[in-house]
Amino acid sequence: MSVEDIIRVALEGLQRDITERQRKAGAWATGKTAGLYEVRVRPDGGELWGAAYAGVLERGRRAGKVPYNFEAILRRWAEAKGITFADERDAMRWARAVAWKIRREGTELYRTGGTRDIFTTPIQEMTDRLVKDLGAFYEAEIKAKIFE
Repeated sequence: MSVEDIIRVALEGLQRDITERQRKAGAWATGKTAGLYEVRVRPDGGELWGAAYAGVLERGRRAGKVPYNFEAILRRWAEAKGITFADERDAMRWARAVAWKIRREGTELYRTGGTRDIFTTPIQEMTDRLVKDLGAFYEAEIKAKIFE
């Protein structure tokens, strides 16, 4: 197994762990965010890419600017979560009110200072495993060179 293989296995495990924690935390609607995670491995390292907004899953969203189509995003989220409304007018009224609240105060998770352990622990665990696995790999490489 090469260094690239070790890194790829570690990052793919991290991706699975994050996705599972996302589900367990209830931070799952359509699966689109999880579908955007991408493992990228290079000869000198690797990365797990994801949506720019993924961080809000763990700590919430602070007050301030929101995406241009935020009301539409909230409507799709509500639909995916099975939230129904009497009619389209009520749905848009709800979406505008929620968007206003988030713009003004942030999400409830952010306001209460809560967190969901979606990224922090998995990243630390992956780092610990990677250090151990790469250490073992390089130790074997060094021993092989010394005892050739």
